[in-house]
Amino acid sequence: MAYRDGTDLILGFVIDETFLPLGHSTGCKISDSSETGERVTKEASSGKWKEKYIKSLAESIQADGFVYDGDDAAQKVGLPTLKEAWLAAKPVKARYAYRGEENTKYYEGDYVITSLENDGQAGDDEKYSITLENSGAITPHVPAGSNG
Repeated sequence: MAYRDGTDLILGFVIDETFLPLGHSTGCKISDSSETGERVTKEASSGKWKEKYIKSLAESIQADGFVYDGDDAAQKVGLPTLKEAWLAAKPVKARYAYRGEENTKYYEGDYVITSLENDGQAGDDEKYSITLENSGAITPHVPAGSNG
């Protein structure tokens, strides 16, 4: 076993059945969370223990990168495509995987864009930041025989 390099975590959109990674990205953070409930029955209350259960699952993704003038939209997703997706106000199909496994071993689902920022400071590189939240199930795609 070896430690994974964060550079190898790739996020992108699936557009017309083709996976297109975010262009010139610098970071990606995937946060999974569970909404829980508690049950305390008469039998369990004598021991003072509560039973927890999962009500729902949620996932949010934050990513950022540099804005690059001249991206080839057929090969990667840049700020103009992200802005169009946000303006459409509809879920987008996103996928994340490790480099080299983008089409074989990945997670995919519909997400809504909850935040899109464009940061252009004088004398510095222009940057973007995006936040996605799942809209429905996140599906793992793991080949048979894989340890996914």
